[in-house]
Amino acid sequence: MACSFGRRPQDRRQLQLHGQALIDPQGLWILGRAVIDTTLMLLWGCWGLFSAATPPPLSAVLVRRFSGVSAICTMMVATGVLAVLPAQIAIVTDDWRATMDPQTLWSFLTLTTGGRAWDMLAAGALLLGLARWLMPRRHTLAAVLAGGSLTSLSLTGHAAMRTGFERTLHTGIDIVHVLSAGAWFGGLVGFVFVMRAARDVAHRPQALVALSRFSRLGHVAVALAILSGVANSLLILGYLPTDWRSPYQARLLIKIGLVAIMALAAIVNRYIFVPLLRRKRREAETALLAGAAFELLLGAVVIALVAAFGTMDPF
Repeated sequence: MACSFGRRPQDRRQLQLHGQALIDPQGLWILGRAVIDTTLMLLWGCWGLFSAATPPPLSAVLVRRFSGVSAICTMMVATGVLAVLPAQIAIVTDDWRATMDPQTLWSFLTLTTGGRAWDMLAAGALLLGLARWLMPRRHTLAAVLAGGSLTSLSLTGHAAMRTGFERTLHTGIDIVHVLSAGAWFGGLVGFVFVMRAARDVAHRPQALVALSRFSRLGHVAVALAILSGVANSLLILGYLPTDWRSPYQARLLIKIGLVAIMALAAIVNRYIFVPLLRRKRREAETALLAGAAFELLLGAVVIALVAAFGTMDPF
């Protein structure tokens, strides 16, 4: 095997640049952000549903059944948090080697908005992991920690580019948007667990209570997600997105279309298939579960889109 130490300096630089290009920091950041968003939303919405809408006896059963999924999600959050830090530093410095420099690392974490947001996210993920492993039955606490970690992501979007009252207002709307969207997305996973519990005669009465409460809370979450999303777009652009030539607006329009389809699917589930439960229970359950799976698939695509264009130039 030939040794690279004998190569000319320009050849060694070309090899270094080629090695750096093997991992695109922007792509790694987008992937890490998508993983963090998806898993935190799932945990926040699912644990929140078990806490706020499910009677305690059934809630304890569902938390145990959700245990494996929550463990995987918690580990994915930790992995995503660890991945986005070097990716962010490499993007800012345009050099992967800067991620190994302690001074650069410290300056990023203490002096930049992205670094402070990462500090909050890392602290939230650590507390979430401790709560998940040391206090597995405290799902209300875990839901609060997941929601708190989720809100830290609002510090890295377009609101961070503003100052004063506008920044506070934009950040507040971002927080409402991410929490309501997470309650919608993650609540769908909890809905699937409740629907499966409803098939058991012993759990059916409590499951029906949970489904009724979920329906009411779902209306609020969907309405807040849509209204805050519209407000967010107006704050960023100053007008409704209509320009397909803009990469940002094109992706935003695709997101809006997918969310509209999700909302339509939610309406069909609530007002067509839920009433059908009384007459044709098995067929209605199958349709409701299929509808939830469809919404979750669209929601995952929306989250990936937001991770990709969340910090792009909107014009």
